[in-house]
Amino acid sequence: MDLIYENSSYINMTRTASGDKCSHYKRQKTFNQERKKEVPLPKWTKVLLIVLSVSVVCALGGVCALGMCLSHAKHFSRLMSDQYHNDTDYKGQFEALRVQYEETLRKLNRLNQSTGCALCAVHWIHSGGKCYYFSTVKMNWTQSRDYCVTLGGHLVIINSKAVQDFLVSEVKETHWIGLNDLETEGHWVWVNNQPLSDSIEFWIKRENGVREPDNWTKHHPAGEDCGSLGHSHGDTDFWTDAFCFEKKRFVCEAPAPV
Repeated sequence: MDLIYENSSYINMTRTASGDKCSHYKRQKTFNQERKKEVPLPKWTKVLLIVLSVSVVCALGGVCALGMCLSHAKHFSRLMSDQYHNDTDYKGQFEALRVQYEETLRKLNRLNQSTGCALCAVHWIHSGGKCYYFSTVKMNWTQSRDYCVTLGGHLVIINSKAVQDFLVSEVKETHWIGLNDLETEGHWVWVNNQPLSDSIEFWIKRENGVREPDNWTKHHPAGEDCGSLGHSHGDTDFWTDAFCFEKKRFVCEAPAPV
């Protein structure tokens, strides 16, 4: 019995060992077959994968850049919107100031009409319905003419004895007036191109019979082509012709805002 049992055990162990070897052989065979199935990737496949990876990275970068651009665009849009509202506010403020200015001007005009007084700008003097500006600086005749224009007027035009007397009462030295014969010698005209009237002129008349204008050319061959009130010696109650390049004070004239 023991022999039979031992033989039986030996047979079972032999079968088990044989079965294990068979199982191990099958697994080894299956592993070898799977390794044979693993074929190396071709080179073009690797290149394609690399290109695809780079494309994905670039696409992600583009998305990020687009997001930043959109963010900046929104910020710029907000700034433009704020600027538009600010411009609108400025336009509204300007319009309000314009309306206020026009209303103030209407009130001043009504005041002028009711009181009979005319108002002139600062540093201007009213007389006879006009405003006069007496300069504190000296310029040549052309500069004086242009400066009066920048002030909204012109070099003074003397068309009556009342104007002449008013100017003489205000000045203590020679001043340029708006009279010249630059275009045609001996043909004197005012700055508004109106010719000098023979009945209203205040040229100096000397005792020896010599009178202004005399177009003196001793110091300059072009002669004296610009009119002035008074001369450099101090008298101011007459006119003289003078060299236009001389520096003198001047009188500007503008209509009074009545």
